[in-house]
Amino acid sequence: MEELRALEPIFQNQLFQFFLWMALLQLLAQVFLDRRVAFWVSSIATTIIWLKSKDPATPVKAWVIVLIIFLAYLLPKLFFHFNLFLYVKGRKRCPECYSEVHWRARVCPYCRHRFKGVERAGEEG
Repeated sequence: MEELRALEPIFQNQLFQFFLWMALLQLLAQVFLDRRVAFWVSSIATTIIWLKSKDPATPVKAWVIVLIIFLAYLLPKLFFHFNLFLYVKGRKRCPECYSEVHWRARVCPYCRHRFKGVERAGEEG
């Protein structure tokens, strides 16, 4: 029971509560919508609900965090053709069929595309 008391300050944090509401609405939205659409619906709905009942600073902080994460993914992908999430998974993308394959693969197991040289994990052809 004492371990649960240690978590109490975390659950009282407004930013944590905002993201918790967003996660719950995300789960609900995914029942009816596509995963990407569900994210935007849940995050906008959470922001609207939060603005009507609580302080407006929390959604601004949350959206800054979401924007930073989005830019950390998007900028390397646009400028260096490097996919951070594929790198973390130890995968690369086949330029022919766009399947995820192991980063050391020399031939795509799906379309038999031969990769040129040694490519790093996360690189997109």
